[in-house]
Amino acid sequence: MKAEEQNLFDETAGYEDESSIQLGVDLTEQEQRQASVLYRLFNELWGLCIIVGDPGQGKDTFLNYIGYTLKRYFPDKRLLRDEKPRRLFGNYAGLFNEETLAADLEIMNDAAQGIGITQKDKILEKAADDWVTDKGTALLHNSVLLLTEFWKYVYNRDPHKSINKTMGAVHKMKRHINTLIFGCVQLPTDLDKKTCLPWIDWRVTCSRSRHDTTRYIYFIEKVRYDRRRDVLVSASKPMSIPVDAGKPRSFIGNGKIILKKPNYKPENEEERIVLDIIKAGGDNYEEIVQYLEEEGDMSEIETLATLKELCLKLIGKRPKFAIWYPCYYFTFNSRSAPQIKTSFRGGD
Repeated sequence: MKAEEQNLFDETAGYEDESSIQLGVDLTEQEQRQASVLYRLFNELWGLCIIVGDPGQGKDTFLNYIGYTLKRYFPDKRLLRDEKPRRLFGNYAGLFNEETLAADLEIMNDAAQGIGITQKDKILEKAADDWVTDKGTALLHNSVLLLTEFWKYVYNRDPHKSINKTMGAVHKMKRHINTLIFGCVQLPTDLDKKTCLPWIDWRVTCSRSRHDTTRYIYFIEKVRYDRRRDVLVSASKPMSIPVDAGKPRSFIGNGKIILKKPNYKPENEEERIVLDIIKAGGDNYEEIVQYLEEEGDMSEIETLATLKELCLKLIGKRPKFAIWYPCYYFTFNSRSAPQIKTSFRGGD
């Protein structure tokens, strides 16, 4: 190819060039199958998914579960968040929120000052499109975006806010920049009818067990926006994903169970047995379960319930905090989302 022709053509890989899923190393066969299901469920990892549910039903838990799972299964995907996780979450690409975008959004907002509302809408929309195809492409390309308070970015009562226009441009370009977006929201009716609702591909509905409050079931379904009725309607049968956020996970952090209170006095025989194993050097969940099933008379259900009571603050029970182990709960700060505040209000 002649030198003058090098910038005339795009020979990089396209959608039809993808021949296989690039998985992380050290995944079990079951995890590889799960990765394949997620890859196909989420359009080869691009699109927009909202997570809905009342407070305490596990929206943030799902957001952190799916974020951690995707970065583990598909390490080539960049992970961006709008809040800082706990150190146990591990590496992620950085923050994406109004504060980090403030300088760019201020420029967008300034470009639309002093003009009529109709023209202002067009200028902000063009500025948002330009941002996505320029700076946004470098930031968001091949990424997974986790947004804990999604409605703040596309609030239907702030249609001319710069961040609203920017997110609308991101939603329109999601396939071309290969971005998968997850956003938590209590009421889908809070979302903008132009920049958000028409671009939603999936809805996750959260459900929490009443008997074992660390267990959740998440129902994922494809949806489409019915403009006439102004509602999201189901476009597929829901797929369920059960998640126990309080179960020890050997792949998170160093995976070890740690004794925090050596002088803690067991309150029942199950606690005594489990603590004796931990004191003897048993710090791996799977090994403890296997040992008690083969050499003792405790099932995995009994062992897990005992570990949870020794480690977690369970609803309706007195916290003991005698041990600690890595689980999905400890990858994020459940109080952080309400504390996020931004003073920037572009477009006001």
